[in-house]
Amino acid sequence: MVNPSHLTKEVTAIIEKFNQLTYHPYIEKYIPSVGIDEEKCRLFYASLSKKASKEDAFVITLCAMLVQAALDVHEEVTLHPVHSDDARKNRQLHVLIGDYYSSLYYHLLAGSDHVPLTRLFSHTLQEINEQKMNVYEVNHDEYAEMADHVMFIESGLYGKLLEEYNLSFDKEIFEQLFFYKRFMDEWNNWNSDRDSALIQTFLKQTPVSGHQDALIQKQDELRASIQRLYVSHPDFTDHIDQYLNEAIQSAPVEEMERKVR
Repeated sequence: MVNPSHLTKEVTAIIEKFNQLTYHPYIEKYIPSVGIDEEKCRLFYASLSKKASKEDAFVITLCAMLVQAALDVHEEVTLHPVHSDDARKNRQLHVLIGDYYSSLYYHLLAGSDHVPLTRLFSHTLQEINEQKMNVYEVNHDEYAEMADHVMFIESGLYGKLLEEYNLSFDKEIFEQLFFYKRFMDEWNNWNSDRDSALIQTFLKQTPVSGHQDALIQKQDELRASIQRLYVSHPDFTDHIDQYLNEAIQSAPVEEMERKVR
């Protein structure tokens, strides 16, 4: 396992390289909030570096973060009709900037003698986009099916890369943590009256009066799954703790109670 000081040094270097590659005044003007997901970066590098060389772990983690940023930008593209030139321009810029971020991984892999990995990245991106279509365009009745789609969207790229480096055992860390983060983000969105296909599907068969209890119970189930990671991955406990502390939103229980009152 990489030691903490080396991990911090490498993650800092990846962040600096990411910012160098993606910075453009025009992008900063219109989409200033886009950046690297530092906690995902730290977690992925910590796992990948167990088998990959320092150089490979750096480049592949950087490429994964660029693809993650592209997915995050595309996630902000509204699917609703737009009726103003400014809104139309904003949507087009999000699409173009996401595509630009995504293209950077190909350049980096080709320049670092990792051309075969470009196929893995492109195929996984295609699969993620197909899963997104399943989430947003299919009328789901089964929460389990929806959850499977979302889990792959959130962790599929990392899982495929870990498989490539014979680290399949670590896949469940990313599946459980990243899905939990998505669930909590969606819960907060839904509680703020924003769309959440995941939460709406989960609550479809639950009376309104039971929504809070159902969500709290599901959160407990997800946390129990994460607790089992401490047993199966004892060398990763500090990283799991840090991700939970830094990346996960709190449950909006008090806000839900105020709404009920």
